[in-house]
Amino acid sequence: MNRYLEGLGFRAITRVLKVSHVSVYRWIKARGQQAAPVERPSTIEVVETDELHTYIGHKKTIVG
Repeated sequence: MNRYLEGLGFRAITRVLKVSHVSVYRWIKARGQQAAPVERPSTIEVVETDELHTYIGHKKTIVG
């Protein structure tokens, strides 16, 4: 689970642990179902859009 949280994908974990990618998927899914729900604030006070602005500014197509 720690390797997944550190950014490794399912198949990368399978290569490290030498197990099936289906097994890794099931482990992560089971841990996710055991985790407590994330508490979210009822209102949003601050929204940062700098990355969205950069993405839209460098988009190659103008339609779609």
